[in-house]
Amino acid sequence: MTAFLSIQVALLFAFIATVNNWHDLPGNSTDNPTANHPVRMRGANREDAMILAVQRDGEVWLGTKRVLIDELPVKIRECLSHGAERKIHINADRRANYGQVRQVLCAISSAGIENVAFLVYQRQPAGANEVGGAPR
Repeated sequence: MTAFLSIQVALLFAFIATVNNWHDLPGNSTDNPTANHPVRMRGANREDAMILAVQRDGEVWLGTKRVLIDELPVKIRECLSHGAERKIHINADRRANYGQVRQVLCAISSAGIENVAFLVYQRQPAGANEVGGAPR
């Protein structure tokens, strides 16, 4: 019984150690725009996918690290040298300044990336959030 209990305690501590790393995640949340007919971006879930977030306040994140737009081409080339796919998924907040997003696109282009995808949400039909409306 003691051996069984010690294994469970070890597994519990391993799980707690994993959960404690969640505080390292950046606050790079965005409110994505919506589209009527979005295409699934399965590649965005890959471990080596380059996801670039542009927040409403102008902060730019490459993965989980905040970057300046001036250093973005260098950071993208670093990711490519580590085997990342030659595609960038942009997670731009719908309220982000267009000029900021345009600067990011120019930096991506100067890094030699031509394949860019914007991450969006599926637009809900009118009345979907109301009682008795269309199902989700």
